[in-house]
Amino acid sequence: MNPAFARFLPSYAKSRLWAMLILGGLAAFMLSFTISCERRSAKLRWKLEQGKTYVYRSEVTGSWRIEGWEKGERSGEFGNLIETEMSVLGIGPDSAFRIREAINLIREGQEFKPTIVTYSMAPNGRLYGMSEVDTGSAPRSIPSRERSEYRKQYFEQTQPTYPDRELKPGETWIQETKVVFEDRLLTAESQFNVKGWEKVGEYICLRIDYHSKSFIPYESKGRRLLEQGEVKGSIWFAPQVGLPIQQRDSFYTSTARIVPEGEKPPSTYIVQSVRLYQLVEIR
Repeated sequence: MNPAFARFLPSYAKSRLWAMLILGGLAAFMLSFTISCERRSAKLRWKLEQGKTYVYRSEVTGSWRIEGWEKGERSGEFGNLIETEMSVLGIGPDSAFRIREAINLIREGQEFKPTIVTYSMAPNGRLYGMSEVDTGSAPRSIPSRERSEYRKQYFEQTQPTYPDRELKPGETWIQETKVVFEDRLLTAESQFNVKGWEKVGEYICLRIDYHSKSFIPYESKGRRLLEQGEVKGSIWFAPQVGLPIQQRDSFYTSTARIVPEGEKPPSTYIVQSVRLYQLVEIR
C-alpha cells in the first residue's frame, strides 16, 4: 500500500484494503501452486512386492455378430465379470517380476476353475515369457493350445511399456510391434497421450489416453485366422504406489479365416465391447 495514499483512508478502509491484498496474494499463490501440481512430471514404474497379491476386477459388456456365414447372419450380446489375481512369486536380479496370474470368470449360480498364467514383467510394464499352465474350466472361443500365444501377442501389442523418462501432461509416445503374416510385415501401433492428474478413490493418478491397432494371426482347430482390432481407452496410473488403479476401454475386433487366393471369402466374426478394469484389493 502506498503510504501517501494510506493517509487519506479511514482506519476501517485501510483494514479492508489490507485484507483484500492478502487474500489476493493467497489466491495467486494457490493458483500458481495448482498449476505447478497439474504440470508436475513422474516416472511410471510398477512397484510390486514379492509375496503380495494384487486383485483386479473387469466388467465387460458387448455384442457379437457373424457376417457372410452361409447359414445366415448370427448375433448376440454378452456380459462377463472377471477377477484377476496377480501373485508376485519373486523378483529377479534384473528387477523383473515373476508373476502367477489366476483369471476367474464369475457367473451367478456357476463356478469355474480359474485359468492360470505365468509370465515375467519388467518394472516399465514390458511382458515376456508368458505361458498358460492351467487351462481352467471357463468357456472359451480359442482352444488352450493356441490361447497362450494369442494372449501373449495381444498384451505385447496393446499394453504400455512406459518410457525411460519422466512424463507430464501433454506428452505422447508411440509403441510399435512388428507382426509377420504370410509374406507381409504388419505394424501394430499404440499411441499414448498423457492427459493430466486425476484422483481415483484414494489415489492421485496420471491419466493416459491411448488408441491401439492390433494384428494377431493365430490358429484355432486347424484353421489359420487373422484378428484385426482397435481399442481406445484411458489408464489411471498412481506413481506413488506404482500401480494402474483403473482402466476403461472400448474394443472392436474382426476375425476372418485365411483362405487361398480365389476362394470365396469366409465368414467374419465381429466383436464390440467396453470394459472397466479396477484394482479392488491388495493382500
